[in-house]
Amino acid sequence: MNVLVTGARGMVGGALVRALLGAGHSVVGLDRAAGGGAPQPGLRPIQADLADLPRLREIVDATRPDRFIHLAALAHTHGETDLSWERYFHVNVECAKNLFAAAGDRPVLFISTIDVYGFFDGKAPATPDSPLRPVSLYGKSKALAEAECRKLPRFDIFRLSPVYTPEVKRDIQKRYYLKPPWLAYRIGRGSLYEVLDIRTAVAAMVAWCAAEPSNSVRILKDAEPLDTAAVLRAEKAAGRAKLVLPVPRWAALAAYRLALALLGRRNKAFLLNKAVHPLRTAGSPGHSGTILHDA
Repeated sequence: MNVLVTGARGMVGGALVRALLGAGHSVVGLDRAAGGGAPQPGLRPIQADLADLPRLREIVDATRPDRFIHLAALAHTHGETDLSWERYFHVNVECAKNLFAAAGDRPVLFISTIDVYGFFDGKAPATPDSPLRPVSLYGKSKALAEAECRKLPRFDIFRLSPVYTPEVKRDIQKRYYLKPPWLAYRIGRGSLYEVLDIRTAVAAMVAWCAAEPSNSVRILKDAEPLDTAAVLRAEKAAGRAKLVLPVPRWAALAAYRLALALLGRRNKAFLLNKAVHPLRTAGSPGHSGTILHDA
């Protein structure tokens, strides 16, 4: 296959490009950032802005991809200065629509997020068919982009749990650190969070290139959830997590209910919802992660 990957220089994008090349595919790697590093056989890096649809069409006509994997998005707030709804909508919805238009009738894999589900009540697990009630600007923009993707003749959507690597755990550390690595917290005896090893995510994307699109949604997560109690024991043993604040579960629930009553179903209450009612999904687990086994 000749696979066009957007966001090719990002954390997931870079790992995906390497895996696709290792599997024998050629890759057209699109990214807003300028390329760098030594040339890689089979990789054609191209600097491009997805907001420029005519340029996208030129790239597609010139490189003739067989498939498209759309990773590029505004997701993390670290280092970002403009986090307005207008920017989320432009990057995550309008640019996605341009990519979909350039793809035409060729298969597209759209990478989304479990944040599209919004508040979880701790009862029945969410499924690919569950209603979407996103709260965060990121989740709202991804849900809108999913709706655009569904208009394509051949597509699949992967909703990713929070992704980590052995080196980069920013998204999952929020579940047990206030100020890493010295100030941590534990709710009750610990919580279980669904997370996703980047290797599991990348393997699923590479496998998608060899299968016929099913026009469906798949949830990706590790086979075993992140156990904050076990993680904090390992962090303390490694000389990190200098101070762990124990938070009684009843206190966390009370704070959540108060926030819900005062703020309604808004983002700050949503953050507490994640802590007291971690999302459960009926997804497709991969292998167990290695978050406890790095130095």
